[in-house]
Amino acid sequence: MKMPALAFALAVVLIPLSPARAQQAAAVDPKAIKALSQIGEKLRSLREYTVDATVKTRAPLASGEYRDFDGTAKYQVRAPDHLHASTRGVGLDRDVVYDGRTITVFSPTQKQYARIEAPGTLSTLVSTVESRVGFRMALAQLFTWDDQTRLLENAERASFSGEALVGGRKCAHYSYKKAGIAWEVFADAKHLPCKLAFVDTRDAGLPGYTAELTWVENARLPDSTFVFTPPAGASEVGWDKFRAQGQ
Repeated sequence: MKMPALAFALAVVLIPLSPARAQQAAAVDPKAIKALSQIGEKLRSLREYTVDATVKTRAPLASGEYRDFDGTAKYQVRAPDHLHASTRGVGLDRDVVYDGRTITVFSPTQKQYARIEAPGTLSTLVSTVESRVGFRMALAQLFTWDDQTRLLENAERASFSGEALVGGRKCAHYSYKKAGIAWEVFADAKHLPCKLAFVDTRDAGLPGYTAELTWVENARLPDSTFVFTPPAGASEVGWDKFRAQGQ
């Protein structure tokens, strides 16, 4: 599920507010809105970098029960159109390699991979993988943060909650809620996210995730990072078959 993007017009201060709307406006702190814009600017400024995440996920199973997963995600990125992602233990183990032209998705469990031509940017990668394979990359919003800059109209909450330590780093803590979706963002002094958290409060099982992030802003990544070489014993399958298998 996509998290909302952030844009909030404060023109409401120019007209009389009902008590309910006045309470809502008071719950929306412009500092919390500005923070997401600053994070977006910072993320878009990065050129060649890595981000490692420790992820805890709660997700529904086909049986209707919920399961908690502990896992990791590693992204190696050369903006705006190269990425190598590896996720482990967050429900589906996947490797995703993108060179700006071709997306390869690999299942290390099944030793099968699928390729598709998708010229474009990291936003193209995220939307194509989700729509064609049904696989939502962990922390995909880091690569589509522009989507995070349109929301919060009629938001229930957008607040600054002070500072907190995340992995030994001092980070500003912001929390948001709209239409039953609640999320938190912790950001360091350079406006890089230290931690992200998300929960769908509309679902009694409270599915969501938390992720702590570690960044290397000026990584030196060889071109081979973005070339998929099938491991021994791996076989290529059709894109649709890859999705149908639900690996």
